[in-house]
Amino acid sequence: MQTLPSRAQRVWDLVLALCCVAVAVPIHVTGIDAVPANRAPDAVSVLLTLAALVPLAWRRSAPLAVFAACFPGFLGLISARYSVGAAPIGVLIGFYTVAAWDNRRNTRVALVVAGVGYGVGLALGPIDLSVEGALVQVALLVGGWVVGTGVRQRREFHMAHVAQAERQLERERERAQFQRERAAYAATEERLRISRELHDILGHAFSVMVVQAGVAEHLIDSSPADARRAVAEIRRTGRESLAEMRRLLHVLRDGDSAAAPPRDPAATLADIPSLIAAVEATGLPVDLLVTGTPDELSPGLELAAYRVIQEALTNTMKHADASKARVSLTHAAGTLTIEVNDDGRAKTPAGTESGHGHAGMRERVAMYGGELTAKPTPDGYLVVATLPTQPLEAGTTIR
Repeated sequence: MQTLPSRAQRVWDLVLALCCVAVAVPIHVTGIDAVPANRAPDAVSVLLTLAALVPLAWRRSAPLAVFAACFPGFLGLISARYSVGAAPIGVLIGFYTVAAWDNRRNTRVALVVAGVGYGVGLALGPIDLSVEGALVQVALLVGGWVVGTGVRQRREFHMAHVAQAERQLERERERAQFQRERAAYAATEERLRISRELHDILGHAFSVMVVQAGVAEHLIDSSPADARRAVAEIRRTGRESLAEMRRLLHVLRDGDSAAAPPRDPAATLADIPSLIAAVEATGLPVDLLVTGTPDELSPGLELAAYRVIQEALTNTMKHADASKARVSLTHAAGTLTIEVNDDGRAKTPAGTESGHGHAGMRERVAMYGGELTAKPTPDGYLVVATLPTQPLEAGTTIR
């Protein structure tokens, strides 16, 4: 496939043509290589010499046409019995250019044109052509074809390599775009699931508040102390519910909740032993270590902690050849730290996080202002989640 020459290449072709003219015209005018039988140089012979060389200025723009255009001046010098001099340079350079810059089909056409052109030249009977000169012309023609073909093949190979690299780069871009879209979809999907679970928690809280309000209304006259306890319970439940409502900001909820199947009550930290028992039933031993005195946690925070542990253990069972795992819960002042580590080797390279598990854990932890890290260790894989246990204050930005 022929490529269009650059501006620098066009300038170089013009310079090459001028250099050939600057060499050939003086040789022809001075008659350095002429024989006595040649006609003396004149204006016509100079014009014929120019006609054989000037087309080289466009050699890479139209290689085959330029090669053919160099023949009339060359043959005109022979037929008029002028000294040919350096005029054949145009034909030789033109033939090399076709072999190097044009396609294979035009190179074969150029071979035919060369055969016809030189055949016509021989038929005209050049008076200054020797056997040695003819052999040199043939050798230069064959050499131009060999060198030009090699140049074209190297360029085609380079172009094919560049095209392959561009295709690979485009595939990498598409793969990266797919991963971004998949991660965004996973985050949206997880937000929808979280919002449905929090909807259950808030629904339960509001039901408790309504019941306690009814109790307080009924006992306010007969048993003020019990009524005050009911009001205090309403206040506590309302505070927790408001905290959960703030966390629901910017979380999209599935509008077709009525069509969703009934769901079990939200899981809590008290359900973790049952979760571990289910994992151990699959053949993976799990140690549970609880340190510190637990703070009073909101239902949503307990659910988030439970889901992080559940997802981490699920990843251990699915993506690592582990023989054991450990779950650590550390209760400190205002902080709950969760560590889940195993002794397996991840089946996918670290950092790829190709599934939805990491995205889901990060989304849950981020909702409560916490941090999550997941990385391979020399002994296996480690997931660490740090969750603040204090309620979010009004005006806290939810990411």
